[in-house]
Amino acid sequence: MSQSANAANSNVATTIPLDMSGMNITKHEIAVMQVLSEICPPMLNNRQKQRFYKSYNMQLHELMPTLEDPKAAIQYLSTQQDYRQILQSIRSWTMSFSKQDNKAICEDLANAQY
Repeated sequence: MSQSANAANSNVATTIPLDMSGMNITKHEIAVMQVLSEICPPMLNNRQKQRFYKSYNMQLHELMPTLEDPKAAIQYLSTQQDYRQILQSIRSWTMSFSKQDNKAICEDLANAQY
């Protein structure tokens, strides 16, 4: 890999141009996906986790088709004050549901067919 590529990779979190125009997704929807990625893996068995991550990644690419690396975009958004507030409200909202309800949502995502 060239030095310039290495330098670009080391600065990914701070230099991602995040152009959400042309995407039919809100920061709230991105925050929901991020919270699911935080709460679901501990609730799932290994086979379900593998399927969850596959579905999660497919869902991110569907929601943000113009971005090469949606996960990096989420990391970048996490540095933005307005997004952090949205993320915190989504975390609180998610925790207002029972563990069984949240687990059911996680299992649904893990069992999604693509």
